[in-house]
Amino acid sequence: MRLLRLKTVLIAIDLDETSSAALRTAEIVAEAAGAALHVVHVTHSREESETLTELHTTLRKTGLAIDEAATHVVAGDPAHAINLVADRIGADVIVLGPHRRRDAIELGSTALAVVTNAAVPCLVARSLLHLPLQRIVVAVDLSDTARGALVIALSWASALRARHPVTEPATTLTALHVRTSAGLAGAESVRSSELDEQLNRVRQEAGGWAGIAIESATTSNTVPAVGIATYVSDHRADLVVLGTRGLGLDATGRLGSVSAAVMQRLDVPALLVPPAMWTVHASSGIP
Repeated sequence: MRLLRLKTVLIAIDLDETSSAALRTAEIVAEAAGAALHVVHVTHSREESETLTELHTTLRKTGLAIDEAATHVVAGDPAHAINLVADRIGADVIVLGPHRRRDAIELGSTALAVVTNAAVPCLVARSLLHLPLQRIVVAVDLSDTARGALVIALSWASALRARHPVTEPATTLTALHVRTSAGLAGAESVRSSELDEQLNRVRQEAGGWAGIAIESATTSNTVPAVGIATYVSDHRADLVVLGTRGLGLDATGRLGSVSAAVMQRLDVPALLVPPAMWTVHASSGIP
């Protein structure tokens, strides 16, 4: 298991106020990690120079100096264009803002397409990410998706953890399992035992470098997404980590029904781990 190294942070923004939390989050993550910050905007217009001027104006309004970030204005299908830029610059994370409707804030179709086709984790910031991270919650079961998400969550927690335990609360990573049925006590006992074994392997792989507390927790709810969202809210988590499946013909199917439902209920930033990340860990034998 390798320690996370964030060298390049890419933030995809619209030219409106909905991107402010995501932009600020990308800025503080890049600053904390000592990473280069890149900003991309996808335009449907051929006048890319005009759009670039508007992009610079938007950045100034948020307080970000132009020389603090590399800017990219590209045309084409938004999700494809964003992922192409991410590949070209070697991004380690793509930061996205939510889509704002009149009556709600949700993960839009572009963000869904970016996440499910990305080669790196995607941080969806509908609110500001607070650093250093104090509590991270990762949803787990016995799937390869969850195992990969757990490994990525550990690396992020370690990279962005509290560095001064005397003056800052220690950083805790919680592997959360939602029990959906109270009638199958034997099956749940076996599942809990297997999950504990999986978590112990992660602890052993981490050794002493992680510098964080790793714990497991179980909550009960007939609807997994509600159980996850409620736990995250009740425990005031700074970040929730979810694996995505990359399967199905529609965007929601590729995200995964539980992850998609959790995203509709969350107010905190979420790190979505795409198949390109978790399949590597699953095939390598890392838990």
